[in-house]
Amino acid sequence: MTMNELVYLGIKGRVVALQKESGTKVWETPLKSSSFVNVFYDRDQLFAHPCGELFCLDALDGRILWQDKWKGPGYGYVTFASATAPNNPQVAALWAAIQMQEEQPQ
Repeated sequence: MTMNELVYLGIKGRVVALQKESGTKVWETPLKSSSFVNVFYDRDQLFAHPCGELFCLDALDGRILWQDKWKGPGYGYVTFASATAPNNPQVAALWAAIQMQEEQPQ
């Protein structure tokens, strides 16, 4: 299995990898209790940010490579940028999701 055959989801405090062709779950890594996990793919690593902590996962097997507990402004929405993925569509998708959420009546 290669990373090009996978799609990654951040949902309810976990990251899930699915096969693109079949939707079969390949792996699931619980991170932290949260309803929203922002996920960013860069080369062979995934970066996930639930509830003020940053995780780095192996994109093929979901192993947590490292995690960093953010202090202060670590909570809220996060955007990712990378020199190896400068025009990543995930950033545009996250921005669209934030705008949709802000437009919903409270």
